[in-house]
Amino acid sequence: MFKFPPSTIVDRVIPKTRIVENSHPRGRLKDLLTQQIQQIRWHAKLSPETIHIPATPQVPEIQIFHLTLKGDEIHPDLLGLLDKTIPQPMLITIETDNHKLAYSAAYKRPSEADAAQWVVGARFTSDFTSKDSLSLQPLPTALDLGQLYSAFLTPLIPLAGRKNEALPLLIERCNQYQQCQRKTAQLTAKVNREKQFNRRVALNQELNSLKAELSSLTS
Repeated sequence: MFKFPPSTIVDRVIPKTRIVENSHPRGRLKDLLTQQIQQIRWHAKLSPETIHIPATPQVPEIQIFHLTLKGDEIHPDLLGLLDKTIPQPMLITIETDNHKLAYSAAYKRPSEADAAQWVVGARFTSDFTSKDSLSLQPLPTALDLGQLYSAFLTPLIPLAGRKNEALPLLIERCNQYQQCQRKTAQLTAKVNREKQFNRRVALNQELNSLKAELSSLTS
C-alpha cells in the first residue's frame, strides 16, 4: 500500500453518473456499476507538477483511483470501463466491503496512429489482502514517470522481468504466456477425452511443444 505525497492528493469523489455520461456503457455493464461499486474516488495525480519528476511521451501523468465495493467482487469489465473513461495511465486500488485491498492496472500507451488516443492493453490485478495487514510504503524510486509506471505495473505481472527487459516487451511476453496457457489447458482436456491411441500420441506431441514454449517464456 503506497503512501502518496500530500502534493499529489486530489481526494475527489467521481459520481458514477459521470462515468455513464462519458462512456455510455451498455445495460448490463451499467447495472453492474450500480450493483458492485459503492464509490469511485480520484485519490491522487502523479505529474511533474505534483511529484517533481519529469513526464515521458508515453506517461505524461499517472492517475490513482480508489474503488469501494458493495461486496467482495468486481467484474473485470468495470475496470476496463474506467480505463476507457480516463485517458491516461492509471493505478486502481480496490477495497471490498470487508476491508480487503487489491491493486489493478492495465497497460496503457498512446496510439501510434493518433497520440491523442490511448490503447488499453492487458490488465493485471493483485490478490486481495486484509487492509490491517498492510503497511504504507513510500513510492518507488524513479527518474521519470515512465519508470514509476513500470514500478507500479511490474509487481502485478505474473512473470518475472528479464535483465534490461523494457516494460512493453515484458507485457508482450506475458500476453504470449497467457495465450499459451489457455491453449495448453484446452489441449490437455482434448487429450484426456481422446480414445484413439494414434490420435492421442499426436496430441501429446503437440502438448509437449506447448509446454516447451511455456518454459521458454518463463525462463
